[in-house]
Amino acid sequence: MLNVGELATWVGWIMTIVGLMVFIIHPILSSFTKISSNLTKISHNLDLISRDLEASKSDRLAIHSDLKAHDEKLDEHDVRLAKHDEQLKTLFKGEK
Repeated sequence: MLNVGELATWVGWIMTIVGLMVFIIHPILSSFTKISSNLTKISHNLDLISRDLEASKSDRLAIHSDLKAHDEKLDEHDVRLAKHDEQLKTLFKGEK
């Protein structure tokens, strides 16, 4: 037969284990759950940001190709302007 002291010891052990679970393990597990959900949200946001970066990369490439075309046109106009300047110089030399 169990005496009161031994019964109190067993009840004490059980309460200690339940107390550890309630006051220590449960808050830790709930914080892990919150951290996990936050990491999932962050991962989703990073995926969206990477898609935006890919879209902006294609925009930048298109802009750079347009700039290259404009630079080539400016170079052509510069060459034509130099030719016209030379023609004007020869015209004015002929008038003197």
